[in-house]
Amino acid sequence: MKTRAAVVLCGLLALAAAGASAQSAGAAGLGFRPRFTRLLKQDLSSVASYLMPTQQPARCSSGACCQADSYASPYGLTYVNSTQQQFGGRTYTTFYYTFHSNHVCATDLDAAQCCNASADNIWVDVDPTLRVKYVSFDGQRLSNSEQSEFGLKLGSVNLRVEQAAAGIPLAVTVEGAADNLCPPPGLAPLPGLCELVVQGATPANPNACCPATITVPNLVTGFVPPPGSAFQCSASLDASPFQLVFDGATSAGTDPADGSSRLVSYNFRLAATASCRANGVHDCCSAQLSYLDLKVTNGLPIASVTLNGRAVSFSTSGFNEPNTASYRSLVVDNLNLVADDLGAVGLPLAVVVRVAAGASEAADLCDPNPPPGRSPAGGCAYYLHSEDGLCCPSGTAGLTDLPAPPPGTCNPKTAVPAAEASVSLSYYERSCSPAATAFRFLLANRNSGAGSCGRPYCVDVCSWSLYLDPSVASQVAVGHELAVNNGKQVITPGNVATGTPASVTFTYGPAGVSTSSFYVSLPAGGATLSALCARNALPGQGAKACAAIVRSGDVYTTVFFDEADVMVPVAPGSSCAGGAALPPPPAAPTCTSPKPMATACLGVRAARFNTLFTSSVFDFALAPAADAATCVPVSAAGRPATVRVLLTPSAVDQLVTRNQVRPTAGLSLDRNSGVAWALPSASTTPATSLSFAVQGPLGVSDVCRQGVSPDQPAGSCAAEISGDAGCFRGFVAPNADGRLVWVSEQTSSSRGVNPAVVVPAVVVPVVVLLLALLVLAAWYRRRQQKYYRNAQGMQNGSVGSFSAHSDDLSRPLAGSLRDDLSLPSASPSDVLIRVPGASQGGAGPAAGSGTGWRR
Repeated sequence: MKTRAAVVLCGLLALAAAGASAQSAGAAGLGFRPRFTRLLKQDLSSVASYLMPTQQPARCSSGACCQADSYASPYGLTYVNSTQQQFGGRTYTTFYYTFHSNHVCATDLDAAQCCNASADNIWVDVDPTLRVKYVSFDGQRLSNSEQSEFGLKLGSVNLRVEQAAAGIPLAVTVEGAADNLCPPPGLAPLPGLCELVVQGATPANPNACCPATITVPNLVTGFVPPPGSAFQCSASLDASPFQLVFDGATSAGTDPADGSSRLVSYNFRLAATASCRANGVHDCCSAQLSYLDLKVTNGLPIASVTLNGRAVSFSTSGFNEPNTASYRSLVVDNLNLVADDLGAVGLPLAVVVRVAAGASEAADLCDPNPPPGRSPAGGCAYYLHSEDGLCCPSGTAGLTDLPAPPPGTCNPKTAVPAAEASVSLSYYERSCSPAATAFRFLLANRNSGAGSCGRPYCVDVCSWSLYLDPSVASQVAVGHELAVNNGKQVITPGNVATGTPASVTFTYGPAGVSTSSFYVSLPAGGATLSALCARNALPGQGAKACAAIVRSGDVYTTVFFDEADVMVPVAPGSSCAGGAALPPPPAAPTCTSPKPMATACLGVRAARFNTLFTSSVFDFALAPAADAATCVPVSAAGRPATVRVLLTPSAVDQLVTRNQVRPTAGLSLDRNSGVAWALPSASTTPATSLSFAVQGPLGVSDVCRQGVSPDQPAGSCAAEISGDAGCFRGFVAPNADGRLVWVSEQTSSSRGVNPAVVVPAVVVPVVVLLLALLVLAAWYRRRQQKYYRNAQGMQNGSVGSFSAHSDDLSRPLAGSLRDDLSLPSASPSDVLIRVPGASQGGAGPAAGSGTGWRR
């Protein structure tokens, strides 16, 4: 301790012995640099060189140099204390000083009259290994402060002696857990010890003074930072437009440098957050991203870093938080990005590491001890810093838990690569009409038996999920090539607030060696996967449009694809490609040798439709023939028959998904042949109809199969009825009926309507309904009046008879409409005014009045 004190004392004496030192000011002070230099530390390593002047010229007298003697200056800096804070998962150290002008100024050494000089710029010799993030001077942030090889410059403070007399608080915040602000801590480990240079002006010379001195420690116990001086940065991702997403690790092959080490690419994305809300500290929603700091382990050498496919410079250093010796900082600097630069998907950021031959497979970039069964484990802590240092959002980019499937379906926990399982999911084709787009997916299985499928995992599919854009989840319709699977699909709308993704889950799949086709459609012509699928739904999705999970009882695989991965490309001229629609595929044969439906005793005779803005309603009437004597019975008396309307596959998918169809009994839906319902008896079936609603402003050609046979008129629907006498086919052209809408079907529920069942109805104009109600009310009132007159006559003839009905007659006619259907707006002349009689406890009628009621 005595040796350190001696070193400090020798330094102070050496500085004092310098007398009046000076340094050239250059042209109007533009070339001014602080006196201290770190080069002397290399030559005089045994001396506290930061205490020594860099040169000792003659005393200044002509204005060609600046006065550097600390004893000829009133300014000084007192060290008060330091604090450490955590912001955005990082440690920041703030050093607190007081800049003052209460030094005793030696006027006999003040040849340049610096005892009354201003303080225009201040330099502090900050350790160059520290990164200054924030400078507060007199409670205000100094936005023009600058850190360089010459230290920290507090620019343009422009103070006079009397303004600094009471002391002005100065706070300097640096990144990391720092013990001292200024170097070197080994030679003179006194807290807060820094060399200071103050550049000032006198009335005679704008660059006359540059006094150099050393801070004086005056530690304050129980120190509380003054208001406005404490550094804060916005650390919440909710208040940031940026986030880092981890998409998983992939093999990058063998290192060509040695031919034996493996390269592993850790795939991240700099992506935009879902929303950005200013948190009151700083508005970082429009901040510029300066650099990324990633917390990584010391175990894996980093071979390269690429951003959006291009190599970028990076650096590593010891992590600056306490107790993190096994970690280091991977800094990708000079990003200079704003949120608009990231795009909808984000910019891919790949960190390629080198894994030595024979190294443990459990090695991880971010976690030295990854959880069992998860390699790589991910979980990288990261920090995103803005250019001004006031925005420091932090988070953890890791492999998140996959979304849970709907209740009741299988939920395996072990992930395997798609290439290692016997199942494969492919985006097969896309078909379009002017009002709908259907996407077909093919799920194939090669499970010929345990261990014989040629893959490590021979499994059968128990369910699979496709993740949807939440904005269209309520519009999609689903289907399957086998009608037995109708109704086995589950659509989850998702929840943006809780982060639950929207999805459609097929709770079945191929078993053994087989394939299955699945259909998802949107009520929009020419839609693409970008409109259907959710971005960033699963880790590893990256720039792919769609993400899916295929599950078995034990393992699951994830699949990512976009339009370029389609197995059957869009044909030229297809409406999917913007041209004319190609002829639709022929319907499955139903009537092999159809007879004219006009000859059948029962058939679909007429149809109506109503195309609205967001939906369409259709009604097909089933009626007997007009001439029963000449028609052909479809089936014998009491025998069943089947009626079918050939609909497009996309229309059937909508009916399968939403069940907006009537009748419900005996109904079957098949996307290959349309909708059919069984009649228990064709000979006794009364007139009925098939009715349904679909989403979207669809027309006849969008809903009904076209080109079923060469004789089908354009814009018509093919209908068939089959029974004992064979199959009858006819074509009906639906008529537009603007009164056709959907209402809910009445059920036995005590609350009236079951919203899950809908039927078509004719809209009754409100005016007609009101008129009917008025007629009913008038009839009821006249009936009551007649009744009262009869009762009055009975009273005149028999008092006992009147008494027997007195309770009924006590009800006023002008009651509520709900109680007795009388009109609330009845005029006074229409109201019967009751006069209390003897039976009601009042006085009896006057002699000769003849009645107890008046009108």
